[in-house]
Amino acid sequence: MPRLLGVLESQKQLGGASYPPTLERLAELTGDTLAVTSKALTTREAKGRVLLSRAAGGKKKPAPGATLVLLAEDLEAIAQSDRLLEVQLQSARTADAPAVDVAQLPKGLVTPLGRAFKAALAQRITERRLPRTIGALLGKKPLFFFLADAVLPAAGAPARPAAIATDGAARPTAADGPGSSAPSSTGGSAQSGPGAPAVSFADRFDAAFSSLDRASGRLNYVTLHALRAALPDIPRATFDEELGALRRQRRYSLDPSDGRHHQMAEAEREAGIMEAGNLFVYVARRDDA
Repeated sequence: MPRLLGVLESQKQLGGASYPPTLERLAELTGDTLAVTSKALTTREAKGRVLLSRAAGGKKKPAPGATLVLLAEDLEAIAQSDRLLEVQLQSARTADAPAVDVAQLPKGLVTPLGRAFKAALAQRITERRLPRTIGALLGKKPLFFFLADAVLPAAGAPARPAAIATDGAARPTAADGPGSSAPSSTGGSAQSGPGAPAVSFADRFDAAFSSLDRASGRLNYVTLHALRAALPDIPRATFDEELGALRRQRRYSLDPSDGRHHQMAEAEREAGIMEAGNLFVYVARRDDA
């Protein structure tokens, strides 16, 4: 339990998408199996200090990738966070029904968190305040949806360059409309034609991160290896410098892996960034940008 608390505190200090971690991510960070981590969180000692966003135990166990683990003292703050909203929307949406009724979003949450989350949703609607990844249709029953799900490519549009999945394999993506941009060999930007404005590294990085994150289940953790592969024309030094700028702008954060729960491949380790003795291999989008 002291180790679990220490990991949670360290993730809280990182902020953004690092906290609260999913149950799956917490197991990876502690180096234990999901079974061991889940069991530790059901002990009497844990129940007074730690809260799972979804109830543990029973016939239907919560999905480890959709269950957040937080310090009990942070319940109100997490109820109002973009992170919880994104996780709940991802859990509730389906490919056939990507827009979710506001009443469906708190489902599955433990009672105290669900009550606070419902109040936070009502406040969001009143204030017209949403994360940049999510949109809403207001009305008698507001509908929430990921903005990426609302994009319909034009008929007959040319296909985008293949996106690189988290396993490193090429994966085709949806077609772009006329005037879409393609990667260039100039490093930080690309152009779609003569006289077209350059596409910044930040825009290309955002697009690559969103595509890879969707492909891996919207866990908000993408390896540096996959991102470098998705932007192969950008030299490593330029990539690291530009990513550093995005981190200083608080748009993204980096996380390490201890290599015990998930054995990193050599290519994934080589793609990492070493800072202060830590090898950072994961990128997460901050929700407090």
